[in-house]
Amino acid sequence: MKQSESGVDIQKRVERKLMLHVASIVFLLYFFFAIDRGNIGFAALQMNDALGLSAEVFGWGSGLFTLAYLLFQAPNAELLRRLGASRGFAIIACAWGLVSTSTAFVPDQFWFLVNRFALGMAEAGFHAFMIYYISRIFPKRVRGYAVGVSFVAVPCSMIVASPLSGALLDVDWASLHGWQSLFILEGVPSVLMGLLCLKLIPDTPADAKFLNDEERAWLIGELSQVADQSEHTGALRNIREAAFNPMVWALGFVLFTMVLAINVMTIWMPLMIRQVSGAGNLAVGALNSLPWITFSIGCLIAGRSSDKVKDRATPLRISVAIATFGFFCSAALQESSTAFAFAAFLLACLGAGGAQGVFWALAMQLLEGRAAAAAFAMITVVGSGSGVFAHPLIGSLHDSTGSFGGLVWTLAAFYIAALATLHWISRARTPNNPDDASNGLQPDAAK
Repeated sequence: MKQSESGVDIQKRVERKLMLHVASIVFLLYFFFAIDRGNIGFAALQMNDALGLSAEVFGWGSGLFTLAYLLFQAPNAELLRRLGASRGFAIIACAWGLVSTSTAFVPDQFWFLVNRFALGMAEAGFHAFMIYYISRIFPKRVRGYAVGVSFVAVPCSMIVASPLSGALLDVDWASLHGWQSLFILEGVPSVLMGLLCLKLIPDTPADAKFLNDEERAWLIGELSQVADQSEHTGALRNIREAAFNPMVWALGFVLFTMVLAINVMTIWMPLMIRQVSGAGNLAVGALNSLPWITFSIGCLIAGRSSDKVKDRATPLRISVAIATFGFFCSAALQESSTAFAFAAFLLACLGAGGAQGVFWALAMQLLEGRAAAAAFAMITVVGSGSGVFAHPLIGSLHDSTGSFGGLVWTLAAFYIAALATLHWISRARTPNNPDDASNGLQPDAAK
């Protein structure tokens, strides 16, 4: 009994230290990653006029970003895996930070489009490698919460950056306009964070200097046991298996829907709020932070609850259902009551955040083995594909109709399809691991 209690104590200490020393660093990386991706939405309030960008051209910039993000997703993720966590995270953070900073100096439409494509190249692979890294260093029982904490960085970045970006737009620094100062002051921290990763991020559990010998041995043994189990439960052994696995494509479509909602919140929300309310820059920033607050609450609640009950599927379905209901209500109310439509949109963001907090924990549970990084990259590619078509389409529709009205209906329709896809995933998998039988979603046995 004493030995068992000692083992539990070691487990708790290791998990606490991993959250403090690893999850916190990944959180900060994702925090600056999200800021450098999303600050274009606020810069557009001034930049579009300064560079003569129409909504359609602005949409094409986001589309080209996503295209590059897709094309370089898998090769970048594989390169990062080979480099190791410390060097990989350092290089990619410095790369996107420098490119984002350079956006302040684009002179016209052409170089704006080139810059957005370059930023997509620089950011590609980070997300998939982050998921892979978490699956390789965190015990299985806390991966859901670790992913949730990491993804909360996205709404937190918007909560912080929204009022900050709104304020920066009103400040001319030296000979620079507000939108130019915004890119510089929000891009440089990513470079500094990348350099810190060389010292702070352990490549493997064996490199975790913040653990003592006993804790390190426990973590290595725990992860080795999980790896041995995955070899007998249909783990993905190579990239070909990942590419032809229907679960990868089904999860990819669910992520497609989730990314569509996040892109709308990140890129188009400030313009939508400005059009509906006519508020100033600072007020737009404050209002823009509200959806991200509800998003972060949903992300943490769903991630923690899925760890406690060892059930990744049910919280995901509930979250997607809440988001679907919220988007439908928001779309239906937008003509009659702007306030109630916005409240319904906040409810939808709560559900969308919950889905984000659980999705990758479920993917890590379903897709294990040597080719897991490739599978995560493919899911990310499919999911991020929404940006290639959605942003130009949204911009074009806005230019022709003068409204973002159809956008919320589109989100509602996609979430209905995602809910149906999750139902298929539940029926397509049968439990073959008694410990995880509650979710009914386990990999098929190797054939």
